[in-house]
Amino acid sequence: MALIRGKTARTLITFCVAVSVAWAPVSVARADSGGASPGDQPAHKIKQPDQESGGIVPGQPKPKVKPKKKASKKKATKKKSSKKKTVPKKPTLAPPTVTAAFPVWGVTWTYGDADMRFGAGRSGHIHQGQDVADAEGTPIVAPKAGEVSWTSFQDEGAGYYLVLRGTDNRDYVFMHLQKGSLKVRIGSIVKAGQRLASMGNTGHSTGPHLHFEIWLGGWYEKGGHAIDPLPQLKAWQKLPRRT
Repeated sequence: MALIRGKTARTLITFCVAVSVAWAPVSVARADSGGASPGDQPAHKIKQPDQESGGIVPGQPKPKVKPKKKASKKKATKKKSSKKKTVPKKPTLAPPTVTAAFPVWGVTWTYGDADMRFGAGRSGHIHQGQDVADAEGTPIVAPKAGEVSWTSFQDEGAGYYLVLRGTDNRDYVFMHLQKGSLKVRIGSIVKAGQRLASMGNTGHSTGPHLHFEIWLGGWYEKGGHAIDPLPQLKAWQKLPRRT
């Protein structure tokens, strides 16, 4: 190619520069593809809301999110009733109160013959009680509640004996008791049916038996006297025996 010089060369150069300047802005705008002119871009990139970002716009205060309540891990437990099942108790029957008892706690006892009755003749006196015969060692019990007022021994008469002052103010006398069998002493407080001693054959006796007396007004006291105990004994023998 021949070298272009002079005025023609200057004209051609000027034309080329003008054309290149005219086409330069168009090329930049197409390359950016954002549709904004160079001076309109923000100083920082703005993250557009999308599903992954949760729709949060940068620079804006985050909305307060209420914390989710954690599900309680405690197992539901049934409340036990504080009321205990009450089983009705069977009524307890109180033992019957013994107010009187037959004095001989045996099964083979007997009142004997007429010579064993109250008022039977004796040498120099009369029989002042009722005899009840049974085996030696048969328990003798208190016919009434009271206090033991006397115990003693008479070799030629009553043998081992005791006197009980009952709560009914009568004196009950027990004679010919077994040696060493007394369960009480003077001052002992006893209940009806309580054991006092055992049947014996001590003193002036021809066989094991109980000589039983009842006194009104005090035993051998002034104004006191013995009564026939048989009617009372027959009434007591119908009572249930205390076990």
